[in-house]
Amino acid sequence: MADAARLPVKIEELSLDEQIALAEMRVIARDARIRRRTDLVVRRVKHEAIRHAGGGALLGLVTVGLAWWLNRQGRRGDPAPAAAAAPPEASHTFEHLFRDAGITFATLLPMLWPLLPRAWRRTVTPGTASTVLTFLAPLLGRLFRRRPRETQSS
Repeated sequence: MADAARLPVKIEELSLDEQIALAEMRVIARDARIRRRTDLVVRRVKHEAIRHAGGGALLGLVTVGLAWWLNRQGRRGDPAPAAAAAPPEASHTFEHLFRDAGITFATLLPMLWPLLPRAWRRTVTPGTASTVLTFLAPLLGRLFRRRPRETQSS
């Protein structure tokens, strides 16, 4: 009851000008808050876009270089094609197996993603990881392919 005695009996109402001034101050404070948050979001987006763009460009350059090198290595030891040669026997290459495995892992990636180390999950996005799997798997298969055995004629 002591607290009730301290409260004023009549609460004074603000004049219309004071209410307008308070509302304008609230709007100005809200606009400043929105501007700060927007600037923060823009800075984050620019930082992340630059970070991921650099990684994507580097990944693209490495992929092109690796594909060129593998293509160059594959043609180096091949003999010149014969004019009317019989169709070559099917050679055993693991390229199709690696490609299928890469596509399978890329489809299973959403289930495997939580099991990956936290550092990988922070730096690599699931889209990037699936793209890397689907592009690198056939390249690895080409890198580890077997050369066909030459038949010796006696």
